[in-house]
Amino acid sequence: MADVLIDPDTVNAFDEAAARTLECIGVRDEAPGVRTFFLRDHHADGARRYAPGQAVLLTLDIDGVRHDRTFSIASSPLGRGVIELTIKAQRDGVVTRWLHEHCVPGLHIEARYPLGRFTLDVANPEPLALVSAGSGASPLMSMLRTLAHSRPDADVAWLHSARHADDILFAAELAALQTRMPNLRISVWLSAPEPGWFGLRGRMTRGTLWAMTPDFGRRTVYCCGPTGFMQGIRQIHAAEGARRAAFHIEHFGPAPVDPATPTPDDTPGVIHRATFGDKRFDVRAGETLLVAATRQQVVIPCGCASGMCGTCKVRRVSGEVSMQHAGGLSAAEESQGWILACSSSPSTDIEIALR
Repeated sequence: MADVLIDPDTVNAFDEAAARTLECIGVRDEAPGVRTFFLRDHHADGARRYAPGQAVLLTLDIDGVRHDRTFSIASSPLGRGVIELTIKAQRDGVVTRWLHEHCVPGLHIEARYPLGRFTLDVANPEPLALVSAGSGASPLMSMLRTLAHSRPDADVAWLHSARHADDILFAAELAALQTRMPNLRISVWLSAPEPGWFGLRGRMTRGTLWAMTPDFGRRTVYCCGPTGFMQGIRQIHAAEGARRAAFHIEHFGPAPVDPATPTPDDTPGVIHRATFGDKRFDVRAGETLLVAATRQQVVIPCGCASGMCGTCKVRRVSGEVSMQHAGGLSAAEESQGWILACSSSPSTDIEIALR
């Protein structure tokens, strides 16, 4: 299949998610425990269009067990028709470790993409801050690579946190991009620097962010990393007087539940009863099934908690829900009664099942 160059005018007009088969055509080491996998879509229609910041769902059969995991796309949609996934092998991560050990050129992987609404408006001329920790740099790199193609004069502050110098992702490419992007400023914090590091140390704080980027509160922010990290950056951004709408985050994992939140009996509003196998739990007005279940220690398998990955897919046996997801279900699955627990709020009592 010939390389496909995507028209810059279509980069924000991305398609609905579709099931595809991707072939690994290359692997590159990025940092200790981090590799980039190059995947090509050989479909007759070519690679799916996606927007910078979007993600892909990989479906893998590992020892007879199906695993669905969502990974941000690191490549630019304006580049050649190859999807790049930069993935860290997590110590207890079954899927990430399997990919590091078994994903080699020639391997075919079932996938679904594009997914997610964490996307960059390339035409927006406002100054940007791309803030990340660890492998959270991946979707932001897709954004930066896209800007390097389409708006090399964009005003961008790249703010990244890593543990050691060897853990800084895309370091060589970032240095090269600075020669092409005159308004790109790069700041890196190390939480555990080795001797000889003379840069920023410790956590990103309001003081160090202001020192590196005095107009941080006036920039549109795209932030990706651990939940606590993103919450801290959001608070700093708000403290600088920023507009709440100008802060965008990407996260994977169950939404945190505040244990101090009042119990359903103390909460005004309609409460619906949910039945999940032999378990029953209450769902407050406007609450999603996943949040309600998590709050009451009922486990529903979950991946992204953002309506993208489909991991929390359950079958609606009875009852009605209001559902808004980000591509984690196909139209056919919805017509068959499947819903996403992370994106569904019951409007009646409801019964759900895994199969």
